[in-house]
Amino acid sequence: MSDSSSPSCRWDLAFANLLLRLWIGLRLFFAGVDKFRYGSGADATFNMENYEKKMAAIAKLTFNNGILPENLCNLYAKPLGFLLLIGGVWAVLGLFSRLGLFFCGLVFLSLGIGLATLPDDTEVLFIGMHILIVAAALATNDHNKFSLDGLLFGKKKAGSAASNS
Repeated sequence: MSDSSSPSCRWDLAFANLLLRLWIGLRLFFAGVDKFRYGSGADATFNMENYEKKMAAIAKLTFNNGILPENLCNLYAKPLGFLLLIGGVWAVLGLFSRLGLFFCGLVFLSLGIGLATLPDDTEVLFIGMHILIVAAALATNDHNKFSLDGLLFGKKKAGSAASNS
């Protein structure tokens, strides 16, 4: 007889969590990598000079067309690429995945707020979709078997659940 109160893995939710985390992580990671890029194809270069130019342009665009003060725009733009990279790797690996997904959600929320301050905020809808994807990943996180959390701590959860029955 099965006890409905004991948590068991639902593989459909485990695979859903994996796909959601991969989407979130890879989306953020490649958005971060793009901040270091200039050019395209074989002519593309990736370096800190490109990063500084892009971040300065983003801060200037947000300040000139939005309602946020210049200092706040500069303060936000400087670490943004690194935050995107960190969030992306964190989501893909899935170590302390609840906290990592929450961090990714905050990054998307901050991007949405920045876009919402601009006059033509048509991209805000896409950021909202990403926040919903993060919420779905958080909702399926109890079944994160394909993450470092699942690999390192999954058996411990199952063992403690069995001892509680």
